[in-house]
Amino acid sequence: MKRVAIAAAVTLFGCLTFDGAHAQGAAFPPPPPKVSPAKGVIDMHVHSHPDVFGRNMDDIDVAQLARSRGMRGLLLKNHISETASRAALVMKVVPGIEVFGGIVLNNAVGGVNPNAVEWMHRVYGGRGKVVWLPTFESDKHVKTFGKPDAKGLTVAPNGQVSPAMEEILKIIARENLVLATGHVHPEEILAVVKKGKELGVRNMIITHALTNVPGLTMAQAKEVTSNGAMIEICFLQFQAGPNAPLAFLTHWTQINARHVAQAVKEFGAGSVVVSTDLGQSANITHPDGIEVAIAAMKKEGISDGDIDTMMRKNPAKLLGIDG
Repeated sequence: MKRVAIAAAVTLFGCLTFDGAHAQGAAFPPPPPKVSPAKGVIDMHVHSHPDVFGRNMDDIDVAQLARSRGMRGLLLKNHISETASRAALVMKVVPGIEVFGGIVLNNAVGGVNPNAVEWMHRVYGGRGKVVWLPTFESDKHVKTFGKPDAKGLTVAPNGQVSPAMEEILKIIARENLVLATGHVHPEEILAVVKKGKELGVRNMIITHALTNVPGLTMAQAKEVTSNGAMIEICFLQFQAGPNAPLAFLTHWTQINARHVAQAVKEFGAGSVVVSTDLGQSANITHPDGIEVAIAAMKKEGISDGDIDTMMRKNPAKLLGIDG
Protein backbone atom coordinates (compact mmCIF):
# COMPACT_ATOMS: atom_id res chain seq x y z
CA MET A 1 0.00 0.00 0.00
CA LYS A 2 2.84 2.34 0.91
CA ARG A 3 4.58 1.65 -2.43
CA VAL A 4 1.38 2.39 -4.34
CA ALA A 5 0.94 5.69 -2.49
CA ILE A 6 4.54 6.71 -3.20
CA ALA A 7 4.18 5.79 -6.88
CA ALA A 8 0.96 7.79 -7.11
CA ALA A 9 2.60 10.75 -5.46
CA VAL A 10 5.56 10.64 -7.85
CA THR A 11 3.22 10.41 -10.83
CA LEU A 12 1.16 13.35 -9.58
CA PHE A 13 4.29 15.43 -8.88
CA GLY A 14 5.57 14.67 -12.34
CA CYS A 15 2.34 15.79 -13.92
CA LEU A 16 2.27 18.98 -11.87
CA THR A 17 5.87 19.74 -12.73
CA PHE A 18 5.26 19.23 -16.43
CA ASP A 19 2.05 21.26 -16.44
CA GLY A 20 3.68 24.02 -14.40
CA ALA A 21 6.57 24.27 -16.84
CA HIS A 22 4.17 24.31 -19.76
CA ALA A 23 2.05 27.02 -18.15
CA GLN A 24 5.12 29.10 -17.35
CA GLY A 25 6.25 29.02 -20.96
CA ALA A 26 2.83 29.98 -22.29
CA ALA A 27 1.51 32.44 -19.75
CA PHE A 28 4.51 34.37 -18.48
CA PRO A 29 6.61 37.05 -20.21
CA PRO A 30 10.11 36.16 -21.43
CA PRO A 31 13.11 36.95 -19.23
CA PRO A 32 14.56 40.45 -19.55
CA PRO A 33 17.30 40.89 -22.15
CA LYS A 34 20.86 41.13 -20.87
CA VAL A 35 21.08 44.54 -22.55
CA SER A 36 17.91 46.61 -22.94
CA PRO A 37 17.04 47.68 -26.50
CA ALA A 38 16.62 51.14 -24.94
CA LYS A 39 20.37 51.38 -24.24
CA GLY A 40 21.75 54.65 -25.58
CA VAL A 41 18.33 56.03 -26.58
CA ILE A 42 17.45 59.68 -25.99
CA ASP A 43 13.72 60.17 -25.45
CA MET A 44 12.76 63.57 -26.87
CA HIS A 45 9.22 63.63 -25.44
CA VAL A 46 8.89 62.84 -21.73
CA HIS A 47 5.92 63.79 -19.54
CA SER A 48 6.26 63.44 -15.76
CA HIS A 49 5.33 65.03 -12.46
CA PRO A 50 5.22 67.78 -11.21
CA ASP A 51 2.31 68.50 -13.55
CA VAL A 52 -1.34 69.53 -13.65
CA PHE A 53 -2.23 66.41 -15.64
CA GLY A 54 -2.14 62.85 -14.31
CA ARG A 55 1.35 61.34 -14.63
CA ASN A 56 2.63 57.92 -13.63
CA MET A 57 6.08 59.03 -12.42
CA ASP A 58 7.97 62.12 -11.42
CA ASP A 59 11.13 63.46 -13.09
CA ILE A 60 13.46 61.59 -10.74
CA ASP A 61 11.57 58.30 -11.11
CA VAL A 62 11.85 58.52 -14.90
CA ALA A 63 15.54 59.40 -14.83
CA GLN A 64 16.39 56.56 -12.44
CA LEU A 65 14.46 54.00 -14.47
CA ALA A 66 15.90 55.26 -17.76
CA ARG A 67 19.44 55.13 -16.38
CA SER A 68 18.88 51.57 -15.16
CA ARG A 69 18.06 50.57 -18.76
CA GLY A 70 21.17 52.28 -20.08
CA MET A 71 19.38 55.19 -21.77
CA ARG A 72 21.50 58.18 -22.66
CA GLY A 73 19.05 61.02 -22.13
CA LEU A 74 15.60 62.51 -21.58
CA LEU A 75 13.85 65.70 -22.63
CA LEU A 76 11.25 66.80 -20.07
CA LYS A 77 8.13 68.47 -21.49
CA ASN A 78 5.42 70.28 -19.54
CA HIS A 79 2.48 72.10 -21.11
CA ILE A 80 2.29 74.87 -18.51
CA SER A 81 5.78 75.50 -17.08
CA GLU A 82 9.43 75.53 -18.10
CA THR A 83 11.42 72.38 -17.38
CA ALA A 84 14.98 73.69 -17.69
CA SER A 85 15.24 74.17 -13.92
CA ARG A 86 13.83 70.71 -13.23
CA ALA A 87 16.30 69.12 -15.64
CA ALA A 88 19.22 70.80 -13.86
CA LEU A 89 18.13 69.42 -10.49
CA VAL A 90 17.48 65.92 -11.86
CA MET A 91 21.02 65.88 -13.31
CA LYS A 92 22.32 66.52 -9.78
CA VAL A 93 20.17 63.83 -8.14
CA VAL A 94 20.54 61.21 -10.89
CA PRO A 95 24.05 61.42 -12.34
CA GLY A 96 24.94 59.37 -15.36
CA ILE A 97 22.14 60.43 -17.69
CA GLU A 98 21.62 63.59 -19.75
CA VAL A 99 18.41 65.46 -18.89
CA PHE A 100 17.16 68.50 -20.80
CA GLY A 101 14.17 70.81 -20.57
CA GLY A 102 12.51 73.66 -22.36
CA ILE A 103 9.34 75.69 -22.55
CA VAL A 104 5.90 75.28 -24.19
CA LEU A 105 4.40 78.57 -25.38
CA ASN A 106 0.93 78.19 -23.88
CA ASN A 107 -0.94 80.88 -21.95
CA ALA A 108 0.62 80.00 -18.58
CA VAL A 109 3.92 81.49 -19.80
CA GLY A 110 2.32 84.35 -21.71
CA GLY A 111 1.63 82.48 -24.92
CA VAL A 112 3.86 83.29 -27.88
CA ASN A 113 6.16 85.22 -25.60
CA PRO A 114 9.78 86.04 -26.53
CA ASN A 115 10.57 87.06 -22.94
CA ALA A 116 9.64 83.59 -21.66
CA VAL A 117 12.05 82.02 -24.16
CA GLU A 118 14.79 84.50 -23.32
CA TRP A 119 14.61 83.74 -19.61
CA MET A 120 14.20 79.98 -20.05
CA HIS A 121 17.49 79.46 -21.85
CA ARG A 122 19.35 81.41 -19.14
CA VAL A 123 18.18 79.18 -16.28
CA TYR A 124 20.91 77.70 -14.07
CA GLY A 125 22.49 74.53 -15.42
CA GLY A 126 22.19 75.24 -19.13
CA ARG A 127 19.65 72.45 -19.60
CA GLY A 128 17.00 74.58 -21.35
CA LYS A 129 17.22 73.50 -24.99
CA VAL A 130 13.78 73.26 -26.60
CA VAL A 131 11.01 75.74 -27.45
CA TRP A 132 7.67 74.12 -28.22
CA LEU A 133 5.03 76.17 -29.99
CA PRO A 134 1.56 76.20 -28.36
CA THR A 135 0.09 72.77 -27.64
CA PHE A 136 -3.32 72.23 -26.01
CA GLU A 137 -4.14 75.95 -26.31
CA SER A 138 -3.19 76.27 -29.98
CA ASP A 139 -5.87 77.18 -32.49
CA LYS A 140 -5.44 73.82 -34.24
CA HIS A 141 -5.85 71.87 -30.99
CA VAL A 142 -8.96 73.65 -29.71
CA LYS A 143 -10.65 73.44 -33.11
CA THR A 144 -9.83 69.73 -33.42
CA PHE A 145 -10.79 68.61 -29.91
CA GLY A 146 -13.21 71.37 -28.95
CA LYS A 147 -15.55 73.40 -31.14
CA PRO A 148 -14.79 74.25 -34.76
CA ASP A 149 -15.40 77.94 -34.04
CA ALA A 150 -13.09 77.98 -30.99
CA LYS A 151 -10.08 80.29 -31.13
CA GLY A 152 -6.67 79.47 -29.78
CA LEU A 153 -3.09 80.66 -29.97
CA THR A 154 -1.51 81.15 -33.39
CA VAL A 155 2.07 81.70 -34.55
CA ALA A 156 1.56 82.30 -38.27
CA PRO A 157 -2.03 83.32 -39.04
CA ASN A 158 -2.83 83.03 -42.74
CA GLY A 159 0.64 81.61 -43.28
CA GLN A 160 2.39 84.80 -42.13
CA VAL A 161 4.80 84.45 -39.21
CA SER A 162 3.79 86.89 -36.46
CA PRO A 163 6.29 89.49 -35.19
CA ALA A 164 6.47 87.76 -31.77
CA MET A 165 7.12 84.39 -33.42
CA GLU A 166 9.84 85.90 -35.59
CA GLU A 167 11.52 87.35 -32.50
CA ILE A 168 11.40 83.91 -30.87
CA LEU A 169 12.95 82.32 -33.96
CA LYS A 170 15.80 84.83 -33.74
CA ILE A 171 16.43 83.84 -30.10
CA ILE A 172 16.35 80.14 -31.03
CA ALA A 173 18.87 80.76 -33.82
CA ARG A 174 21.15 82.92 -31.67
CA GLU A 175 21.25 80.44 -28.77
CA ASN A 176 21.22 77.32 -30.97
CA LEU A 177 18.04 76.02 -29.33
CA VAL A 178 15.63 73.49 -30.79
CA LEU A 179 12.34 74.57 -32.34
CA ALA A 180 9.55 72.04 -31.74
CA THR A 181 6.31 72.87 -33.51
CA GLY A 182 3.75 71.78 -30.89
CA HIS A 183 0.11 71.48 -31.95
CA VAL A 184 -0.25 74.37 -34.40
CA HIS A 185 -1.86 74.23 -37.85
CA PRO A 186 0.08 72.57 -40.69
CA GLU A 187 0.20 75.81 -42.68
CA GLU A 188 1.68 77.54 -39.64
CA ILE A 189 4.31 74.83 -39.35
CA LEU A 190 5.29 75.28 -43.01
CA ALA A 191 5.60 79.04 -42.55
CA VAL A 192 7.55 78.87 -39.28
CA VAL A 193 9.98 76.23 -40.54
CA LYS A 194 10.66 78.23 -43.70
CA LYS A 195 11.21 81.44 -41.72
CA GLY A 196 13.30 79.57 -39.16
CA LYS A 197 15.63 78.32 -41.87
CA GLU A 198 15.94 81.85 -43.27
CA LEU A 199 16.85 83.18 -39.81
CA GLY A 200 19.46 80.48 -39.14
CA VAL A 201 17.57 78.05 -36.91
CA ARG A 202 19.57 74.83 -37.23
CA ASN A 203 17.51 72.38 -35.18
CA MET A 204 13.79 71.87 -35.85
CA ILE A 205 11.47 68.97 -35.03
CA ILE A 206 7.82 68.63 -36.07
CA THR A 207 5.97 67.42 -32.97
CA HIS A 208 4.15 64.08 -33.60
CA ALA A 209 3.76 65.36 -37.15
CA LEU A 210 1.53 62.77 -38.78
CA THR A 211 -1.28 62.27 -36.25
CA ASN A 212 -4.40 64.47 -36.43
CA VAL A 213 -2.76 67.25 -34.42
CA PRO A 214 -0.98 68.77 -36.25
CA GLY A 215 -1.97 66.46 -39.12
CA LEU A 216 0.69 67.05 -41.77
CA THR A 217 0.20 65.26 -45.07
CA MET A 218 3.15 63.28 -46.41
CA ALA A 219 3.68 66.04 -49.00
CA GLN A 220 3.82 68.69 -46.24
CA ALA A 221 6.13 66.49 -44.20
CA LYS A 222 8.45 66.17 -47.18
CA GLU A 223 8.44 69.96 -47.58
CA VAL A 224 9.50 70.62 -44.00
CA THR A 225 12.21 67.96 -44.11
CA SER A 226 13.56 69.63 -47.26
CA ASN A 227 13.93 72.75 -45.10
CA GLY A 228 15.94 70.85 -42.50
CA ALA A 229 13.27 69.84 -39.98
CA MET A 230 12.92 66.36 -38.53
CA ILE A 231 9.62 64.49 -38.32
CA GLU A 232 8.75 63.19 -34.85
CA ILE A 233 6.69 60.01 -34.47
CA CYS A 234 5.71 59.08 -30.93
CA PHE A 235 5.02 55.67 -29.44
CA LEU A 236 1.96 57.13 -27.68
CA GLN A 237 0.30 57.40 -31.09
CA PHE A 238 1.03 53.69 -31.70
CA GLN A 239 -1.58 53.18 -28.95
CA ALA A 240 -4.16 55.65 -30.30
CA GLY A 241 -7.39 55.08 -32.22
CA PRO A 242 -10.92 53.86 -31.47
CA ASN A 243 -9.68 50.79 -29.58
CA ALA A 244 -7.09 52.65 -27.51
CA PRO A 245 -6.52 51.41 -23.94
CA LEU A 246 -6.87 54.94 -22.51
CA ALA A 247 -9.99 57.00 -23.20
CA PHE A 248 -8.25 60.21 -24.24
CA LEU A 249 -6.31 58.34 -26.93
CA THR A 250 -9.50 57.37 -28.76
CA HIS A 251 -9.63 60.94 -30.07
CA TRP A 252 -6.20 60.71 -31.67
CA THR A 253 -5.33 59.12 -35.02
CA GLN A 254 -3.13 56.05 -34.74
CA ILE A 255 0.34 56.44 -36.23
CA ASN A 256 2.34 53.27 -35.72
CA ALA A 257 5.46 51.35 -36.76
CA ARG A 258 4.10 50.91 -40.29
CA HIS A 259 4.01 54.71 -40.63
CA VAL A 260 7.57 54.91 -39.30
CA ALA A 261 8.64 52.51 -42.05
CA GLN A 262 6.83 54.68 -44.61
CA ALA A 263 8.50 57.82 -43.25
CA VAL A 264 11.93 56.19 -43.47
CA LYS A 265 11.20 55.29 -47.08
CA GLU A 266 9.90 58.79 -47.92
CA PHE A 267 12.37 61.00 -46.05
CA GLY A 268 15.21 58.74 -44.86
CA ALA A 269 15.96 57.85 -41.24
CA GLY A 270 18.09 60.98 -40.94
CA SER A 271 14.91 63.08 -40.98
CA VAL A 272 12.89 61.06 -38.45
CA VAL A 273 12.89 60.97 -34.64
CA VAL A 274 11.01 58.28 -32.72
CA SER A 275 10.23 59.24 -29.12
CA THR A 276 7.61 58.18 -26.57
CA ASP A 277 5.29 61.06 -25.46
CA LEU A 278 4.58 58.80 -22.48
CA GLY A 279 4.03 59.50 -18.79
CA GLN A 280 0.24 59.45 -18.55
CA SER A 281 -1.45 57.89 -15.51
CA ALA A 282 -2.13 54.16 -16.10
CA ASN A 283 0.15 54.04 -19.14
CA ILE A 284 3.39 52.06 -19.47
CA THR A 285 6.75 53.57 -18.56
CA HIS A 286 8.97 55.46 -20.98
CA PRO A 287 11.72 52.78 -21.24
CA ASP A 288 9.08 50.05 -21.70
CA GLY A 289 7.50 52.12 -24.46
CA ILE A 290 10.86 52.45 -26.17
CA GLU A 291 11.43 48.70 -26.00
CA VAL A 292 7.96 47.96 -27.40
CA ALA A 293 8.39 50.57 -30.14
CA ILE A 294 11.73 49.09 -31.21
CA ALA A 295 10.26 45.59 -31.36
CA ALA A 296 7.34 46.85 -33.47
CA MET A 297 9.64 48.72 -35.85
CA LYS A 298 11.89 45.69 -36.31
CA LYS A 299 8.81 43.61 -37.08
CA GLU A 300 8.06 46.12 -39.87
CA GLY A 301 11.51 45.49 -41.33
CA ILE A 302 13.18 48.67 -40.08
CA SER A 303 16.89 48.04 -39.64
CA ASP A 304 18.87 48.37 -36.43
CA GLY A 305 20.90 51.06 -38.17
CA ASP A 306 17.83 53.16 -38.96
CA ILE A 307 16.50 52.69 -35.41
CA ASP A 308 19.87 53.83 -34.08
CA THR A 309 19.68 56.94 -36.26
CA MET A 310 16.09 57.81 -35.28
CA MET A 311 16.37 57.18 -31.53
CA ARG A 312 20.02 57.90 -30.72
CA LYS A 313 21.86 59.90 -33.37
CA ASN A 314 19.14 62.34 -34.44
CA PRO A 315 18.12 63.35 -30.89
CA ALA A 316 21.80 63.80 -29.99
CA LYS A 317 22.28 65.99 -33.04
CA LEU A 318 19.26 68.15 -32.17
CA LEU A 319 20.41 68.60 -28.58
CA GLY A 320 24.01 69.28 -29.50
CA ILE A 321 25.52 66.22 -27.82
CA ASP A 322 26.34 64.13 -30.88
CA GLY A 323 30.04 63.85 -30.02
